[in-house]
Amino acid sequence: MVGWRTSSIRRQHELPKSSELMKNDKYPHIVYEEQSSHDDVCNKASLVIDQKLDLEEEMIRGLNQVPWTRVDVSFQKSRQRYIAHSTIQVKSYWLNSDGADVVFHMIDNFVL
Repeated sequence: MVGWRTSSIRRQHELPKSSELMKNDKYPHIVYEEQSSHDDVCNKASLVIDQKLDLEEEMIRGLNQVPWTRVDVSFQKSRQRYIAHSTIQVKSYWLNSDGADVVFHMIDNFVL
């Protein structure tokens, strides 16, 4: 198990505040969604990295150079929270059914 900051590939100050978390009946485990804008990508891509960075910071900066959508998922109140890595994939519906709304969110919101 890893912390939210690490699993969402964010710096501590970039985590959404608890007041910003969503409540959605259709997707109860999706708690936050953030999409990078074109301006963010252009500004971040122009940064010159001239200092020694740790691996995590280097990864965050690299990912911020391309547009992507970050979707935060929480199984905190789920009985399946201790196997969240399998639940989010719904490897077995019987065992991982709480992750089904995450899969449906992907189907409904992302072009394949």
